[in-house]
This record gives sequence, structure tokens and C-alpha cells, in this order.
Amino acid sequence: MGFILGVMDALAGMTVLEDGGGIAASYAGKLLADLGADVIKVERPGGDEVRRQPPFAGDRPGRERSGLHLFLDTNKRSVTLDPGSAAGRRIYRDLARRCGTVITSRQIAEQRELGLDWEALSAGGAELNQVTITVFGIGTQREGWQSESLIASLASGISYRIGDPDRAPLGLPYDAPQYQGGIHAAIAALLARRATRESGQGQHAWLSIVDIISNVMAGAGVAAFVFTGQSRGRAGTRMNAFYPWQVTPVKDGYYEVITMVDRQWNRFLELMGDPDWQHDERLQNRWLAFQHAEDLDAFWHPWMAERTKSELMELFGENHISFQPVHTIGEVAESEHLQARQFWAEVEHPEFEEPVRLPGAPYKLSESPWAIRRRAPLLGEHTAEVLSEVGVGRSALARLRRTGVV
Repeated sequence: MGFILGVMDALAGMTVLEDGGGIAASYAGKLLADLGADVIKVERPGGDEVRRQPPFAGDRPGRERSGLHLFLDTNKRSVTLDPGSAAGRRIYRDLARRCGTVITSRQIAEQRELGLDWEALSAGGAELNQVTITVFGIGTQREGWQSESLIASLASGISYRIGDPDRAPLGLPYDAPQYQGGIHAAIAALLARRATRESGQGQHAWLSIVDIISNVMAGAGVAAFVFTGQSRGRAGTRMNAFYPWQVTPVKDGYYEVITMVDRQWNRFLELMGDPDWQHDERLQNRWLAFQHAEDLDAFWHPWMAERTKSELMELFGENHISFQPVHTIGEVAESEHLQARQFWAEVEHPEFEEPVRLPGAPYKLSESPWAIRRRAPLLGEHTAEVLSEVGVGRSALARLRRTGVV
């Protein structure tokens, strides 16, 4: 299945120039491209950095074999271009004006140096919108700082809450800050486009990933500090709230146990045979019982450890207890739930003999469904096609290739 045609593309008619490389800009472009936007990915002649990031299919590195690239760059057209040259900058500006929306993770200092910042680009078109993604934002003393997901986690305050209380803080895994930056950049691009339709005036949206993580993921901790003065640190596998709320070892992995609702706690006790220890005075106020968690865990952890995740899933389901197994990545990949949801997509690619299996839509739209219409492009696969759309002919393209501009 190389190309999948939807009933109607939600973002048909929207054209986006994606620039700067990395996960955040790539994911923003993917979210828009998967709903029908024509996303033109500008890559330096050597390729975007996501092409060089593992894992690689079959553990064989190659710029067309990165799993990250195969996932992030579906539905896009790839153009190689070096805006460090005068000719490259002219083409970039022409593409930006044609697209009308630019999403970039290029450092703001580099944008200004090259004349590719919003002020310069919009001088040639009042309706141009640009979304700039940086870790610390623009207009502060940290504007020029270069950093990635770990630093964003640390600077946002979220790391203060992650990990074992007796060990160092942890960053958010799997580049979550970058993906959050991409989600918000896609939203900003859509909001700017809508405003431009109504006003005829383009605008610059600049995002700080640190601000996003502070608000979206660390917001509860910030609110608690502002309003109550509380500053909860790392709790490891337990939540320092009511008891029990924790991740617990079982026979073949781990299980989350959360019993804020008393009737679920009582059902849990019934399943364990109404043990005498339930009357322990330390359990009578379960909002304070977490202070004695290490002692209290010894009462019921052995019962959990004797059972597998599937056994417990069936048992808790039958008794309407909302405990949840901790899935491994392999279990997620083989999940019957995701298969029933038709989450996975298979895409043909010339680099591979078998179709590539990729994660699918994070949402479902009935009338304008998500769809993979194009596989991830080969590096520079659409350079000639896209540049012809801004007036670059075959002879001019040949000169640009000889001089390394594309």
C-alpha cells in the first residue's frame, strides 16, 4: 500500500515550508501533511538530522533507513537546498512566499544572519506566517542558547518530579519535549492561517519548548506551589497522595494500582480474601497512609507477585477495578486494541523489500480522515519538481547542482 487516498483532505490547499531539521519541526510538518497539507521539507544537501538517528532498519545505517525519518517524513516532499548561498536564499524566499506558512527550528540568530526571519520574509508578502520553534523562545537572555530535550526537561521543572527520590532527577523519555514542541507548532500554524484568512495579515508565532513543558506537563506542580506553597519532589514508583497509588511488581512485569475510589479498594480487599491486615490503624486514613508505604506494601505485594499481568487484567476487569498493566514497547506493538483500532499502517518503500510498518493516526476524523498518501521521500527526491514551481528551469537547476546549492 504505497498511496492511500482519503475521502476528503482536511488541510487540502494548505502549503507549508518545513525547515531547520530535528524532531519538533518534522513532527509539526507531519501532523499537517497527514491531514492533506502539501509540506515541502527543506533539507541541507547532506540530509536532515532525523535521517541519521537510530534505530535503523536491520541495524544498517543509511539516510533512507532511519525509523525516525520513515515515521516523521511521510506525506512530504523533500527538497535539498543550502540557504547559506545567495542563490539558495533567493530560492528559499520564493518557496516561503509560495507556501505562505513556514515552520522552522532554525536558530533565530541564524535566521537573522541569513535574512530568513519573519521580518525579512514577510517584507515580500503581507500574508506570510512563520512559526519558529526554539527551546527557550525569543526575546529573552536565553534566546541564543542551543539545547535539546534533556535541557528542556530540566529547565521546565518537570525533571524535579521524575525518578527515584534517592537518585538524580530524570528527563522526559523518547524526546517528549520535542514532540510537544511539534504539536504546538502545528496548532500555531493552523491558528495563524485562520487569522490570516480573516484579516489578510500574516504573523510570527514563536514557541518556547520550556514554556510548553512547564505548562502542559509540569503545570500541576507549579499550580500547587503557587496556591499552597507545596513543592513535591520525586516519588519514584509511588505517588505521595492517597494509598495505594503506585507501580507494583507482578509475576511477569509491573502493574499500576490506584485506589482513590473506596469501593474499588474494598473490592481489591475482597479479592485477597478480606485479610486481617486491612484493619491496621495506618490504613484507616488512606490519604496519609503513604507515609508508611514500605511497611504496608508487605501486606499485599506478595499477592500481586504471584500473578501475571494477563491474569490480573482478567480478574480486575471482572470486578470493575481500574488497575492497569504496564506494557512493554513490544506488547504495545502487538496490542489487540491497536490492531482493532487499525492503528498501524504499512507503506511500500523502494529501500525495502517488504512494506514498512509505521504508527498511524493519533485521532480519527470521519469526513476528512488521516491518510498516508506518500511514503517518506528519498533525500532531495522532489527538488526538481518543487523548484520548477517557483520558476527554476532545468538548466538553472543543473547549475545549482554543480555549485552545491541543491
